[in-house]
Amino acid sequence: METRNIFLPNYSIGENPYTEVPSICEAYGKKVVFIGGKTALAKASGIVKDIIKNSTLEVIDTLWFGGEACYENVEKLKQEKSVIKADMVFVFGGGKAIDTCKCLTGQLKKPLFTFPTISSTCASVTSVCAMYNENGSFKNLYWRFAPAEHTFISTKIITEAPERYLWAGIGDTMAKGYEPEFSSRGKSLNHPNALGVTLSKLCQEPLVKYGKKALDDCKANKISTELEETVLAIIVTTGIVSNYVINDYNSSIAHALCYGFSTIHHVEVSHLHGEIVSYGVLVLLMVDGKTDEINRIMPFYKSIELPVSYKNLDTSEEEMEGVIQKAVDIPDLNVSAFPVTKEMIWEAVRKLEAYEK
Repeated sequence: METRNIFLPNYSIGENPYTEVPSICEAYGKKVVFIGGKTALAKASGIVKDIIKNSTLEVIDTLWFGGEACYENVEKLKQEKSVIKADMVFVFGGGKAIDTCKCLTGQLKKPLFTFPTISSTCASVTSVCAMYNENGSFKNLYWRFAPAEHTFISTKIITEAPERYLWAGIGDTMAKGYEPEFSSRGKSLNHPNALGVTLSKLCQEPLVKYGKKALDDCKANKISTELEETVLAIIVTTGIVSNYVINDYNSSIAHALCYGFSTIHHVEVSHLHGEIVSYGVLVLLMVDGKTDEINRIMPFYKSIELPVSYKNLDTSEEEMEGVIQKAVDIPDLNVSAFPVTKEMIWEAVRKLEAYEK
C-alpha cells in the first residue's frame, strides 16, 4: 500500500504565546528572517524581537512578502541574500503571507514558524497553499512537505485586528463543515480520510454557537472563551481536517465558486476570501437539497451579516455566468456526492435568490 505522511499541527495559543518562541525555535538554528504583511510586521514582529533578544536567535532581516501569494513573489524572496542565509523563517500575517512563505520554505527546505495576526483561514497550520496569479486570480495549489514547524496564535493580536477578518474566517470555516462530507459521500474512506471527514463536522458547530459573541468581543478588543473557541475552530480544527483528508475531499462547490468570483477584479479587491466562500456554502446546501440546514444556519448568517446573495458580493446576474463557468472548470468539483453541473449550480443560485425573497 502507498505510504502516506500525516502531520498534525503544533501550536501555542493564548494572550502572549510569543514567550515560547526561544524554547521552541532555538533547536532549529540561529539566523531568522522575518517576512510578512506590512501591518502584521508592524503589529507583531517587534514583540517577538524583544522576546528573543536575550536568546541565541538573531533576526537578520525583515521583508515584505510582496502583497500576493504568487510564485513570482516566492522567486523574488528566494533571491534575497538574507533568505538564503537564514536558518529559519518567521512569517507574520494572514493567509496570503503565510502561503507565500509555506511555498518559499517548501522549495528551500527551511523551517517555518507562523504567527497569524488575523483569524481568517487555517493557512498557518496546513501544508496546502492557495497560489494566485499576480493579478489576484486563482492559479493552483502547492503542497509544502509538511505544515509549519510551529504556530503561535496570540488572541490579543487577533482581537486588535479589524473584526472583518475574524468574520471572514467564520465564513471560510463554515465551508469546512460541509465540503468534506459532500465530496466524500458514498466513498470508501481509509482511516485518515474517515477521521478528517468526521472531524469536519466540528468546524461549523462552534461557530454557530460562539461566533456572534466572538465577533462582538473582537470589536471590543476583549479576549474571551467564545473568541478563543472560535479562533481554534477557524485555525486549528479546520487545519487538522485539511491535513488529514486528501485534496479531493478538501474543497467543493463553495471554494469552486470563490475561485470563480476571483476572476472579477472588483470582487477580488473588495471582498474577503471567507466572505465569498460563505455564500458558496449556501449554494452547496441548495444543490444538495439541504433546505433544513439552510433554515438552521440562515439566522446565524443574518445575525453577523454574511452574504446570502451574489448581489451582496457586488456581482450581477450576467457576471455570475463567468463565475459559475470558472467554478465547473477547476478540479474542485471532480469528486463529489454526485456529478455537479453548471446547470445545477445555476438552479441553486436562483433558488437561493427566491429563498431570500
